[in-house]
Amino acid sequence: MFFCDQVLVEKWSPDFSSSGLSNLVWTRVRYGQTVLCNSLQDAAWDSNPVQVELCDACGTVGCSSGGYVHVSVFGDIVLWTLPSDVPGVDPTLAGFPATCIEKFGSVAFPSNTWESFRAAASKVPHLRNLSRANGRALRDAWAVGQTRPRAAERLVPMLRAFLLAADTLEVSEAIQWIEHWLHWFHEREETEIDGALCSAKDSAVRTEKLYFDGPGTADWVALACVGGSMVPALGPDHIFIPTE
Repeated sequence: MFFCDQVLVEKWSPDFSSSGLSNLVWTRVRYGQTVLCNSLQDAAWDSNPVQVELCDACGTVGCSSGGYVHVSVFGDIVLWTLPSDVPGVDPTLAGFPATCIEKFGSVAFPSNTWESFRAAASKVPHLRNLSRANGRALRDAWAVGQTRPRAAERLVPMLRAFLLAADTLEVSEAIQWIEHWLHWFHEREETEIDGALCSAKDSAVRTEKLYFDGPGTADWVALACVGGSMVPALGPDHIFIPTE
């Protein structure tokens, strides 16, 4: 999960000349050179998944393929994760996630950043009106990454093939913990999750990185030791602690 608290919200105008339409002024969100959303005001926020990258030749939702995210809220964090089925859209087209999901696996916005989106475009929904994160959304926020498979069932085989070591755990033990949490999330796939997103910088928390046969960018801060037990690490700075 990429915690995105430093974004640029800016006005821009797409070129609609090829479709014979008048150019509009849109508001987009960027992190560095990565466009997270190209039109805050015209994205269909009342649907989920949401296409956050609209066709820049006509501005019509669903005209271009892909560009979708699943939007949910966990505590005071808004999560953008892998899209699921999109009603009325060919799944072979809607299956392409937005650029930010392709690049980061998932994106998390703190509430003040999300409020800056709402200040720029009134159609952006309030946190209280967003879907609560279910087990699938949190699993994807945890497990999906640029070098890891999107499909949960492919993660463990990938670990068995390429995982070389972990900070303190034996490889077999690390995989067992990953399997445990994949199963935990699967059992709650469509259920709202009750828990907390806590700082991994707490002195009582020790994160556990997994090391792969490949470039260092493939290594994954996957777990954190809290009270003698391993919990999911959602990126290097945050951990998930379930209420139950």
